[in-house]
Amino acid sequence: MTLALPTQVAPIPGSPATIRSKAARFAATADAIHEAVAGLRTAIADTRQHESDALDQLAENATKVADRLASLQGRYDDASEALASFAGDLESAQRDAQALVAEHADAAHSESSYDRQIAHFRDERARTTDPVEAADLNRHLLTLAQRRDGQAAQAADAQARFDRITERLRQSGGDAARKMRDAADGDGFNDGWWDDFSGWVAEHAEILKAIHSILQKITMALSILSFFFPVLAPFALAAAAITAGLGLVLAATGQISWIDFALDVLAVATMGVAAAASRTIGGVMTALKGTRVARLAAQGTSSPLRVVTGSFNGVLKGKNGLSLLGGRVRLPSPTWLRQVNSVKGTTNAHFLRVAESAKAGAGGPLDDILLGIGRQEILKIRVASAVTAGSKAVDSALGDALPNLLDLFGDTDHETPVLGPVADWYEGVEDAATWRIGS
Repeated sequence: MTLALPTQVAPIPGSPATIRSKAARFAATADAIHEAVAGLRTAIADTRQHESDALDQLAENATKVADRLASLQGRYDDASEALASFAGDLESAQRDAQALVAEHADAAHSESSYDRQIAHFRDERARTTDPVEAADLNRHLLTLAQRRDGQAAQAADAQARFDRITERLRQSGGDAARKMRDAADGDGFNDGWWDDFSGWVAEHAEILKAIHSILQKITMALSILSFFFPVLAPFALAAAAITAGLGLVLAATGQISWIDFALDVLAVATMGVAAAASRTIGGVMTALKGTRVARLAAQGTSSPLRVVTGSFNGVLKGKNGLSLLGGRVRLPSPTWLRQVNSVKGTTNAHFLRVAESAKAGAGGPLDDILLGIGRQEILKIRVASAVTAGSKAVDSALGDALPNLLDLFGDTDHETPVLGPVADWYEGVEDAATWRIGS
């Protein structure tokens, strides 16, 4: 595609002066890195005059840092060189383009002037009746047409040279970009989308951690409420999944430990296990009622459905706890609350009461199988809940409570033979479990 010449070459934000300024900043950064590397290598050389394991370790770490910095210096040197070269090409291109713009404008103006003259003399020729005058006009029109074509050719040549300058400038810019990209990709310091995203997370870490903490509390509240109002269970599970998702982002970018993320995942897993088990137990309750009705009917019992329903309802009296009785609010009994909490849901607590106390139609292999399935699901819920609660309790005790206790009684308690080392050990575990993917 041909790029039409503008009427003038206006200053642009990416002017040679601006680009050279950026190149100079890159060069200054490279010089600063060079000085830092030199200082580190001098310090490393000084440590070799002393015998110390700590100094040897420090020297080893400093050597790695110096090598990394030296590699980083090359990135800024290459970037400075590439930008400086492109700035020179841009300045030359703008200067040549400005001359071509003027040349093209003059040629285009002259071409338009000749077009107007040709139009005028054609009108004159059309009106004349003198053959001699007509011949003179024809010769003059031929001269004007030749001159106009010459100006058109000059304008086209200016356009072609402008296009070549533009293409060379694009090539120069592409070469500079490739040189900078190759230097960045080859020095071990990756500034890709993940680094940019990690930087954004680090910049907003406090806000994201606060949101994560709020989501944990919301998840806990919805989880407890879902024990009594099963309709809230999907919302509790969704809140837990969102919390775990945000925890993954924070852990993957090194803002929280992977232990914290694992606890979030445990919470999601526990809710998933409880939800699946509760659905199974609900089916068991329906099947249990049906088999007991069938068993009583086979025994010739009158109104077996009413008998089994009465047996179920008899052991479930007061099960809902929070209710209105005689215009007064009746709170749930502590016993019922403990039962619901222990098995994470009213449906599961109902099953336990039926399994333990409802005897109408009970018995037989099928009844035993159904009760066994229900108890197995209850065991799954209790084990999953115990693992999650225990993990959170250990993390809270070792990660929060114990350090706070030692701080309360002063730093000397860190020297105690048990508590101090335990706190330091768990702090080391958390530090080891806090790292950014790609670091």
